Amino acid sequence: MRINTYRKWVNPPIYGNSPIFFCTMETAQSFLGLDVPAQTQNTLHILSGSFRSISLFLLAFSPANRSLSLVQTVDAFGPHQYLALNPTKDRAFATTWSLPPSLSSWEIDRNEWKVNHINNVPITATSSYIILPPPYAHIYSAGGPTGEIHAIDPSTGGFSKKIQQFLFVPEDELEKADKTRVALRYGSHGVEFSTPLSLAFIPVLGTDSIEVYTHDKQTGSLTHVYSSPSPRGEGAHDGPRHVKVHPNGKVLYCVTEHSNYLDTYSITITAPYLTHLSSRSLLPPSLSHPHPQHSKFRGDTLLLTPSTPSSPTPHTIWATTRGGKEDVRGWISVFQLGEDGDFVKAANDEDGDGEEYGIERYETPTSGGKANAIDLYPKVLLPESVSSMPSNPENDTESSEEAVYILLTDDSDYASIPPSGQEEKEKGQGQGGVRVLEWNGWGTGGVKEIVGWPGPSDAESEVESGKERMMGGSHALWLD
Repeated sequence: MRINTYRKWVNPPIYGNSPIFFCTMETAQSFLGLDVPAQTQNTLHILSGSFRSISLFLLAFSPANRSLSLVQTVDAFGPHQYLALNPTKDRAFATTWSLPPSLSSWEIDRNEWKVNHINNVPITATSSYIILPPPYAHIYSAGGPTGEIHAIDPSTGGFSKKIQQFLFVPEDELEKADKTRVALRYGSHGVEFSTPLSLAFIPVLGTDSIEVYTHDKQTGSLTHVYSSPSPRGEGAHDGPRHVKVHPNGKVLYCVTEHSNYLDTYSITITAPYLTHLSSRSLLPPSLSHPHPQHSKFRGDTLLLTPSTPSSPTPHTIWATTRGGKEDVRGWISVFQLGEDGDFVKAANDEDGDGEEYGIERYETPTSGGKANAIDLYPKVLLPESVSSMPSNPENDTESSEEAVYILLTDDSDYASIPPSGQEEKEKGQGQGGVRVLEWNGWGTGGVKEIVGWPGPSDAESEVESGKERMMGGSHALWLD
């Protein structure tokens, strides 16, 4: 099936012998009263791609030791821009910039902590985004002039047959359309879902629009129903890049790459489907539009704080920018949300113009290159023995329920290119493609960096072992 665009959860499938609800070895040992090695129990695992290396990298972070180390360098199909996981986090899916365009699927062995290749599928154009939404039977990708839907193979958890392709150019222009990563600069760039309302949303940078689709959960297919324009009007040159949807299915968030805004919309099941609510700048006021400095930045990624048993409704959303050039550092911003999912506003700010209310910002160490992507891990999910420890040895500030560890990927030349001499090495050149940061809640001192990988010794050991070194990160995900 092909369509053209111009402008109650159900249980996930069971893959082989891996049920959707599983008991890890650590859980079983704990239940039986057996001693569990602290390093095993208290380690968080990470999978990262890279824009410049063709491998995937499996890492381990120790919150107690505040250390980050390599577990496995995975021979892959290189450079991997974006990753997605299934609900049990034992399957991963990756886009790649390699040609001809393809997607890959991977098994994550959570007992041995090893990543194994499952299969690849060809696609029409290089994809920039991939997602496996409820009911977890179909996986969706989008990038440039096309998007595609593949069924999940229930026996392997990898890709099965392609069931649909949708277009962002007229069908008679597809053959001549650019299908490389260059088209990601102006074509489709993501896909997200409102599961409660059975809708899907795809931002398209070049048309300043968010394309709206109805979602048939049984067949997996999408049907285009509406093109939602920029809230700043025709010719705004916003470049909508990534979107996310609140768990209630009724609020959509969009990061604009060119104008550096985070917009919120209410979602309805009938046209116009998206109604703009409010906007916040991704930059501090001194750099925000209409200040000419705003054009030096590129709005990038966004992520709602994950739900937890104690806080099922997110009250914060995170967004990033990256510098347009190496000498321009990027920003991470966290925005406070109300119960309705929109930004909180000061009591005397009925119009929502007080942009710095309910916001904290962090200037990243570098431009971020093509990355500055984030993933979040709530600290309340840590074992009590770790979560009760001071998160920063230099102060005893206790973490709030909002506290998170933040994965930040860095593709800057500084983090990617190996040092040419001792002086560059001592300054950290070629280090920190993946960084772990932390934030302990509002008013606790802001975001702080804990550790980066690779470090000086990591880079040397990779060369000695004959494995490919990481030359900067692209997108990394917590696996626990």
